[in-house]
Amino acid sequence: MKKAIGYFIVVVLVAAAYFLGKEPVVEAYREFPLIGARNVVWILAQLMLLFAAFILAVPVFAVIIEAIGYFKRDERYDRLARDFASLLPLAYLVTALLGALFSVMSFSLYPKFMGYMAGIFRPTIYIFFGLVFLETVTLYIWYYTWDLLKKRNHLLLGIVLNVLGTLVMFVGNAWTSFKTSPAGVEVSGNLLSLSSAIFNYTFWPLNLHRFVANVSFGGFICAAYAAYRFLSARTPEEKAHYDWMGYNGTLIGVVTTILLPFIGYWFGIEMYKFNEQMGITFMGGALSKIWLLQALVIAVIFIGTCYYFWLRMDRLPGAERYRKYIPYLSWALIIAFAVWSAPRAWVSSLEEMGRGLHPIYGKLGIMAPKIAAVNIAVLCVILTFILNRRAERQVPPGRKIYTYLQWSVILLVVLLNVAALYYSYIVPSATRIRISIATFLFMVPAIGMIYLMDGLLLRGSERVGEMQWGNVPPRSQYGLIAVAVSNVWAMALLGYGRAAARLNWHVYGVMEDTSRHAGLPAMGEATLIISFLTLVFIGLVSLIFYMTGVTGREVTGGER
Repeated sequence: MKKAIGYFIVVVLVAAAYFLGKEPVVEAYREFPLIGARNVVWILAQLMLLFAAFILAVPVFAVIIEAIGYFKRDERYDRLARDFASLLPLAYLVTALLGALFSVMSFSLYPKFMGYMAGIFRPTIYIFFGLVFLETVTLYIWYYTWDLLKKRNHLLLGIVLNVLGTLVMFVGNAWTSFKTSPAGVEVSGNLLSLSSAIFNYTFWPLNLHRFVANVSFGGFICAAYAAYRFLSARTPEEKAHYDWMGYNGTLIGVVTTILLPFIGYWFGIEMYKFNEQMGITFMGGALSKIWLLQALVIAVIFIGTCYYFWLRMDRLPGAERYRKYIPYLSWALIIAFAVWSAPRAWVSSLEEMGRGLHPIYGKLGIMAPKIAAVNIAVLCVILTFILNRRAERQVPPGRKIYTYLQWSVILLVVLLNVAALYYSYIVPSATRIRISIATFLFMVPAIGMIYLMDGLLLRGSERVGEMQWGNVPPRSQYGLIAVAVSNVWAMALLGYGRAAARLNWHVYGVMEDTSRHAGLPAMGEATLIISFLTLVFIGLVSLIFYMTGVTGREVTGGER
């Protein structure tokens, strides 16, 4: 692994030299054989971003878990944090190689556009590579001094690592968000204000959305790694440890995933503020089918995660009293996602064209029922998690008031969404939008109240019985792997959606794409490339899983 540090630094310096030493060029585009320039840049960019998301997220929850172990004085958490962190050295190296290759190919195939972006953001590019260098050095010091530093100092170093990683993401997001909602430039593209170019309309929504999505993504990928190690474990102790690791990774993934729909709507609102036409294209025009696909993929993630928690209840003493609710939760999730994925206008034959909206799709395809469906789906996932927590605990006497308050909030959420849905069909569209936003905003404090009441209810409670870690059917682990794969596909799909919202613009309204690849890629082509990206990423991650597992066994003689 020590050689990886040198390779990483060399690659970064070469990329930086290429980036900053590039002379202005007259040629606007060059072609790439067989798959085309746009596709090769798209593939490299998305792979790089997937790995970047992973290496940003893992240190976040590794440090949190390490801190829990430090304050609880529980060595299990320290081992768990190290298991998560063991995936990082190879992942950093792959990210660096993909980043350097992406930079070279982008400058080679799109020299005019990349030259323009480098000219606008030149000062931030120096900052970016400086931060990358500091982050890389800090990562390897943090990882290889795990047992050498005092735990408090090691935690502080981990916090520094996470701050550096977040700053790297912020700088990259400034470039990405500028392409979508440019600011600080004239119509001709000349720079007026670098700070305005950085802090454009979609800068902060993209920062928050990517940070939370990255943590969720990293949690599910680490859960998939734990599932892989569980399925290949040789002893009951190993199975128990990786079962526990998979649970914690899934817990991190699902808690952060619940927040994503709300942050995503904020991103959409800011896009509408910047340019209403782009917002219409993004949400209700040429790209509207993306959100139907997204609903189906997120259904796999939500239902797959709940399925894992439902199976977990089979090994929880005292869970029998709550298993009767599982069929109702599963049906509620299925109905919610059926509404979420319902199109506004869909025809099954040529004869149906021109007949107006479908009597069912026309009612379910608007945003109001979809927001209600998202809220109910999120509520079902929260209830699944709460039932898991409640099943293994004996509620102390005298605390039923918290149960009543918790269920009152849950009932209020359901009634509010039903009432909002009813009135959405009898009021003007502008009022309907305001009602939808109100229900969306109400969900955030409601979720906080539900978790707060649950924490107060179970504080200091006793366990009903000992958790049987490792005693779980293999299909639960396959479920975790399926959730991780679906998460990769969803990340790539939404990356395509954000880029496609610009249509035939490199920088929306400022620099037009005049290459033969300009315009919106067809949905069929896009889904094929997204599926290919998912397979390549899963293949590379599987290789990292294998090499990390082999290294761990070699170092410790079979157990970690």
